[in-house]
Amino acid sequence: MAWNKVKVGDLGRIVTGKTPKTIDRDNYNGPIMFVTPSDNMESKYIYSTGKTITEKGKLSVKGAIVPAGAVCVSCIGSDLGKVVITTEECVTNQQINSIIVDVDKYDIDFIYYAMMILGKELNFHSKTSTAVPIVNKSSFSSYEISCPTIGEQRKIASVLSALDDKIDNNAQINENLAA
Repeated sequence: MAWNKVKVGDLGRIVTGKTPKTIDRDNYNGPIMFVTPSDNMESKYIYSTGKTITEKGKLSVKGAIVPAGAVCVSCIGSDLGKVVITTEECVTNQQINSIIVDVDKYDIDFIYYAMMILGKELNFHSKTSTAVPIVNKSSFSSYEISCPTIGEQRKIASVLSALDDKIDNNAQINENLAA
């Protein structure tokens, strides 16, 4: 099985988030998730966020809207390298770069796991810097990951996803028992 190096920018469309104007209160407290690095990015999927925006807020940053199934990577500070998959259309702030995966060539779950590995490398390298580490869109897009064929990606992602599902189920059971 041959694995090829692929630039992150070639995995699909890269979207850097944008924050709706905070001075306009009509942009906030709506039904649309607004993903920031301070949200819980410890699980594979994000179902809720600390901040939400309105339709007006979403339209004010229309170039930064990401669909369900986007792979979002935090690209700043101590949260550098955290990765999550969106579960619905949402907006992220400018500290997150999202990959809208080309599903004809790549498996979303496989790209999530590959970005988890790359994210750990980015975070490790950031620890050697005295300044707040920031990975901009062009730098993010130029990083490379290794990818097998899409069939192999699906097989690998299927095994890893099954393990993640089991971990999530066990965590839910533990929370219920604790309650």
